[in-house]
Amino acid sequence: MRFIINLTCGLLLLISSGLSANTEQQVQQKMQQLQSDIGSLQSWLNAAQNQASELQKQLRMHEQNISGLKKAIKKNQQGSKNSATHLAKLQQQASHFQDALAEQELQLSRQLKSQYQQGKNSAANLLLSLDNPSTVARNMAYYRYLNQASAEQMAAYRQTLNSLALVQQEQADITLELQRSARLLQAQNQSLKQAKAKLADNIKRLKNKQASKAQRLSIAKADQLQAQELLEQIQIAIAKANIKVADTPLIDAKGKLPWPIKGNVLNRFGVSQASYPLSQQGWLIAAPEGSDVVAIHGGQVVFSDWLKGYGLVIIVDHGDSFLSLYGQNQALYLSVGDYAVAQQLIASSGKSGGNTEAALYFSLRQQGKPLNPKQWLQ
Repeated sequence: MRFIINLTCGLLLLISSGLSANTEQQVQQKMQQLQSDIGSLQSWLNAAQNQASELQKQLRMHEQNISGLKKAIKKNQQGSKNSATHLAKLQQQASHFQDALAEQELQLSRQLKSQYQQGKNSAANLLLSLDNPSTVARNMAYYRYLNQASAEQMAAYRQTLNSLALVQQEQADITLELQRSARLLQAQNQSLKQAKAKLADNIKRLKNKQASKAQRLSIAKADQLQAQELLEQIQIAIAKANIKVADTPLIDAKGKLPWPIKGNVLNRFGVSQASYPLSQQGWLIAAPEGSDVVAIHGGQVVFSDWLKGYGLVIIVDHGDSFLSLYGQNQALYLSVGDYAVAQQLIASSGKSGGNTEAALYFSLRQQGKPLNPKQWLQ
C-alpha cells in the first residue's frame, strides 16, 4: 500500500513538473511572439515616420541620440556609485586586517622573545639538567607548546598578510575602474552637450518653417491618428499573446495609483486646446527637464521609441487591456520586453518631439479608450 502511495505521489510530482515546464515554455513562446509582433509594428512605424520631412527625421535622430547618451550616463553613474560603495567596504576590511596584523605582530614578538629565552636551554639540556622526571615532563610540554603556538601564530600572520594583499589589489583595480568611468563620463557629457546644441539648431529651423495655425492642427491630428493606430495594433498583439503581466490587477488600484511625475497639470482632459493639441487624451504634467518618470503600476514595456509629435515614448502593458503611455521624455531607460514594477524609474522627462514645454505627457487607456487620470491617480 505504501509503495502504491509513494508511486502515485511520484507520478503526480512528475506530471506537475512536466506541466510547469510546459507552462513556462508556452509563456516563453508567447513572449517571443509578442516581441516579434511589436517588432513588426516598429518596422511599420519606421516606414511611416520616414515619410516625414527631413527636419523631422533629424529631430528624431537627435532626440534618440540624446536619450541613448542619457541612458549610458545614468548607467555609468550608477556603476561608479556601486564601485565607490564597494571601495568603502574594502577600506573597512583593509583597516580590520591592518589592526589584526598589528596585534599578531605584537603576539609574535612576545612569542619569539619567549622562544629566545627558552632557546638558551635546548630540549637535550633540559633532559640532562633536571633530575625530577615530573619537572622534565612539564618543561618539555611547555617547550612543545611554545613551538606549536609560534607555528600557529606565524600561519595566522601569513594568512592575514595574504588577505590584506588581496583586498589592496581589489582596491587598486576598483580605483582604476573609477578613474576610467570618470574619463568616460566626461566624454559622454561632452557628447551630450554637442547633441543638445544640434537639437537646439534643429528645433530653431523647425520653428522658422512654422506652418499656419490650421496646418499645425492638421499635422497634430495626423500625429494623433498615427499614435492611435499604433496603440490599437499593440493592443491586438497583447491580446493575441495573452500573457499575465501584473500580479495585482490595475483596476483594484483605481484612485490609489502613484503619479508618474511630480508637477502641475497644464491641460484639461478631453478638452482640445490650441496650446496643447496632442494632450487632450491625457495629462500634460509640467516638470523640469530630467525629472524622474516612474511606472504607475507593474507591467511589461511594449513600446520604447520616438513617436512623431509625442517625442520619446514608453508604453507599459498592465494586463486586462490597460496601457499607460509616457511621452515627451528626454531619455528612456527601459526597452521592449523589460518588466517594470510600480514606481520604478522608466524615463526622464523633457520636451522631445519638438515640443517647447518641459513636461510629461501621460495617458492611461483601457482597450484603446483614454481614461481620465484624475479618477485613477491618488
